[in-house]
Amino acid sequence: MHKKTDEISKKLEREILSGVWLPGDRLPPERELAERYEVSRSILRESIKHLAGLGLLRTAPQSGTYVTDYRQEASLEFLIYLLDNNETRDPEIFMAVNEFREILETACARRAAQRGGQAAAAKLSVALADMKKEADNPAILAERDFAFHACFVDMSGNLALRLLFNACRQVYLFYVEAFYRIPEHREHTFRQLELFITQIAARNPEKAEKALQTALNYGRDEVYAALDIDIEALERKES
Repeated sequence: MHKKTDEISKKLEREILSGVWLPGDRLPPERELAERYEVSRSILRESIKHLAGLGLLRTAPQSGTYVTDYRQEASLEFLIYLLDNNETRDPEIFMAVNEFREILETACARRAAQRGGQAAAAKLSVALADMKKEADNPAILAERDFAFHACFVDMSGNLALRLLFNACRQVYLFYVEAFYRIPEHREHTFRQLELFITQIAARNPEKAEKALQTALNYGRDEVYAALDIDIEALERKES
């Protein structure tokens, strides 16, 4: 994508997400928008085409370009776009992505335990040991943490689940690195993951899921508290 096209796409996307343009709004005529953003009409058309592909806009022949309700019409491609462009620092989007990750990972934990045993536990133990080696480097530790979780997602044996997990990578690393900057979080998480590995070795799906959920809940609550995210307010907004 042309650099200027990407820049205008992001401006329009942020205006839509922030409510400058509401679902059902018709955008101003092409000439007026091009002047507003100080770009050529060809660049503007490409930006509109890109956002239409993500499900944020819809162009109707002989009528104009309209803002869609992205909650109803946007695709997984839109989520990946947000993740890749670090738009997930928006608390509401982060909360939604985090809940999605919890659902995905706990499902994978159950499947991994069903397929697990000592060999699977040994692989996870190696991945955990790699995390511990980087305990004093939050950025690298976050990468190792992602690799640990990816390991048991792989053990689920479901390619679609792994690809969906990959889509969370950018936001995952951003928030997990912030989480690991606090020393007490590291040792607490290591202990929780050791309990999880024990249940994988025992092939106990229910207890493996519970152990992982405990670890995920701890990380979630600590990150929300550190970022001063008002969970109750966001939940009220969604209800």
